[in-house]
Parts: sequence; C-alpha cells; structure tokens
Amino acid sequence: MQPEPAPAPLTREVSPALAEPPTGITAESVRNEVGYIPAIEGLRGIAVLWVVLFHYVVVRSGQFADPLVASVDASSITKIIVRNGFLGVDLFFLITGFLLTLPWFKHAAQARKPPSVREFYVRRARRILPAYYVQLAILFFVCVPLLTPDLWRTARDFVLGNLALHVLFLHYTTPYSSASLTVNGPLWTLALEMQYYLLLPLIAVWFLRAPYIAAIVFLLIAVIWKTLALHDLAPLISLYGTIGARWNLPEENLRHFAGTQLPGYLGHFALGILCGRAWLANRAATPGRAWAILLGVLAGCSVLGLYAVLAGAASWLGEQGWILIPLAMAVAIWAAISRRPAWGHGLFGAAPLAFIGRISYSMYLYHLPLLYLFNKYAPATLGGFAFPCYFGVLLATSTTSFHFIERPFMRNSGRVTTPTLDATAAAK
Repeated sequence: MQPEPAPAPLTREVSPALAEPPTGITAESVRNEVGYIPAIEGLRGIAVLWVVLFHYVVVRSGQFADPLVASVDASSITKIIVRNGFLGVDLFFLITGFLLTLPWFKHAAQARKPPSVREFYVRRARRILPAYYVQLAILFFVCVPLLTPDLWRTARDFVLGNLALHVLFLHYTTPYSSASLTVNGPLWTLALEMQYYLLLPLIAVWFLRAPYIAAIVFLLIAVIWKTLALHDLAPLISLYGTIGARWNLPEENLRHFAGTQLPGYLGHFALGILCGRAWLANRAATPGRAWAILLGVLAGCSVLGLYAVLAGAASWLGEQGWILIPLAMAVAIWAAISRRPAWGHGLFGAAPLAFIGRISYSMYLYHLPLLYLFNKYAPATLGGFAFPCYFGVLLATSTTSFHFIERPFMRNSGRVTTPTLDATAAAK
C-alpha cells in the first residue's frame, strides 16, 4: 500500500505578496490609488528568484551531479545566501504589509472615508483565487498522479480531505494537510496571507490611529507567540500530535509548525506597513545627493547585517535572533524604496526584475511541483543545462498562467481605469 505523504512542518516555504493588477483596476486598488511602484515589483522578483534557487539547490542536493548545486556549496558566501532562501517568505510578507494598507493611509490623508471593505475583499479574491484554484486542480489531478501514482487509489480519503482543506485555505491549520501532499509545500503561506487579508481592514484602522504603537504590539505578539510555541502551548501541541499521529512527528516539528502560524508573522506585516506609510509620506520628494548616498550606505549595511545574522553573528540572542531578519529587511526597504532615492528605483525597478515580479505569483505556485516533475522525468545527464532547462519551463508556465489566468480576472468590467506609470505621476 502506498504510504501517505508525511507533512513537513519544519520546512519553511514561501509565498509572494501579491501585486495589484497592471490594467483594469478598481478605483480603490493600490495601483490606482498611489500609482505603480517599480522598485516594489523588482523586490518581489528578487524574492521569488531567491525562493526558486533555494528549492532547486535543496531538492537536487545529493540526488544529481548538478554543477549549479556544487558551485553554490563551494563558497561559504553563496551557500549561506542560497540555502537561506526560505527567507523569501519574510520578504514577501513585508511587501504585503507595505502595499495593502496604502489606500487607507491615502484616504485618511485626504480626509476621505475609508476604502470599501467589500471591494477590498473582492479584489483580493479576484487576485488570488483563479490562479490558485487552477493550480490546485493541476496539483491534485496531474502532479500527484505523476509523482505518486498509487496515492489516489490507496489513500483517497486522505487526498480528498487535503483537497477540501486547500480549497478553503485551511490546509496550514493542521499537520494533516500542512505539507500539501509533500508536492507543493510552499502553499502554506497562501493560507497565512488569506488570514491576514481577512483581518487587514481592522489592522489598517489601528495603524492609522497609532502606527508605531500598533507595530510594537504586533512585534511583541510575534515574539511572545514564537516563544510560547517553543516552550508552552501544551494543549495545542498535543492536538497537533494527535492529528499527526500516523506520521509520529517529533515534538520539535510540531512546535515549529505552531510557531509559523499567523501570529508569528504579525511583526513582519507591521514593519512592512510602516515602510509603506513612509513611502507614501515621501512619494513627492526626491532626496538630495548626500542623503541618497547615506541611504545607500544604510541599505548596504542592513543587507550585510542580514548576511551576518544568517552566518551566525546573532547566536548570542538565542531563539529570539529571528527578529533581526525582518528588521534588517525593513531597514533596507525603508532606505532603498520608502525614502525614494533614485538609485533604489534604478536598481530594483529594472525591467527584467519587474517582469519576474509581475509573474511571481504564478512562479511561486508552480516552481516546486515543476521541479519534482523535472527531477523525475528529465534526463539525469543534463549537467550544466539542468537549471536553464528547468527555469525555462518554469518561466514559460508562469508567463502563461499570468497572461491567461491571472490577468483576465484582474480586470473589473464595471470600473476599468488606466494606472499611472509611476507613483510620482499619480501624486501630481
């Protein structure tokens, strides 16, 4: 009998913060309210490429004689950077925080009533659900049969239960479905983003009234939640253990699973919100040359600080060292994007990165199942051509999904508008 795939809650996978549509958007969407932010699009591209490379190296390590994997591991610098690519999730959550509260801040600055909550939910649904559900159909009815041919026959109830939980975005509430049949584990972050979207109208109001107090509270909630997940929450951990009894999951895995629920990432969203608020306050200003240089130095130091943390420099903080990661990312975003230096626009707003950013949602949805299929069916002798071939297939799949599934649903037939090309133009 084909064994059911065990969940892997210890593995951190990743999910993109979703861009607002480039065409056909409603009047209160982020893109229509504040304009196009090329640097954020490019930052999203960097995040998804980091994730893709991370999974490629981790999944193919020890299975194939892959020159790319060997070259990554040959240098301690590249090894630390690439093998920590799961931190793309932190960056994506920061970007989500940055973008989605901007309409609320703008309305408040103009003494207008808050954006429509109903329209916000409708836009989120149109943005997320079509591509997500098409991917679920392909995942459960194409990828799973190709990768584990007997699973539908030998564990049909398990597969159907997983499908139902994924349809409802409840798959990361239980070890029963957290690993997405071990075929597309990154989907866990879509569940967290959906939970965040449901809370966001209330969160936005709080950040309007007391942004720094709200951010501090969110950071404290994240710290407390992760600490409790490591050392307490006995009833919850026991429940997880009961649900996952068939896989005999170690307590460490169950506690990590608890720690990566939404409360553990509220600090990330909060820091992103503060960065977005700062960008909105400075969108009509351009820093002078000296200030732009100082911002560049600050951003560079933040990136170096992040690398130092990943290399073990924050070990003295013990289990709380994680908080330096979103802080370093937030400082870099604030310096490179929120304060609007020209070099930030040029660096992160480059056309190739912006293109990857636009298709990043589909790229995120398909990159891991395609990698498993590639490993199983592609010739093992591809050598140095393996990654270019895999990435080419991923790029074609993501572009097709974006143009024929994502983009049509971004258009609201009742209220079509044309976005500005840059946020500065929108402010004029």
